[in-house]
Amino acid sequence: MLALERAGYIELPAKKRNPLNPLVYREKPALVAIDPDPIEGRLCSIPPLEIRQVRRSALEKLCDSLIEQYHYLGYCHPVGEHLKYLVFAGRRPMACMIYSSAPRHIGCRDRFIGWPVKIRRQICI
Repeated sequence: MLALERAGYIELPAKKRNPLNPLVYREKPALVAIDPDPIEGRLCSIPPLEIRQVRRSALEKLCDSLIEQYHYLGYCHPVGEHLKYLVFAGRRPMACMIYSSAPRHIGCRDRFIGWPVKIRRQICI
């Protein structure tokens, strides 16, 4: 409808209200204190690494906080289906990983791989 109005084909009535989008004002994750001292020594002295999925667990907030504190872009809530992992050495978190489902279309990627809209629509239906 907005596209038709912008093109001059129709005239819509004035908006009655602007609904708030709660996702726009989402709070950043709270900072969580961890041991700031670097790990030094031989690799064999580090306890075995354990990878834990933390999505929808008590450790999810820790993952979000560490991404917010240490990733150069900060934390941004993933869109769509996603998984979150923490890597531990003993009780100490060593790494965070977040995987999101791939978007169906991204213009620059589609042009780079030569994936025209017509073909993409045939495949993704």
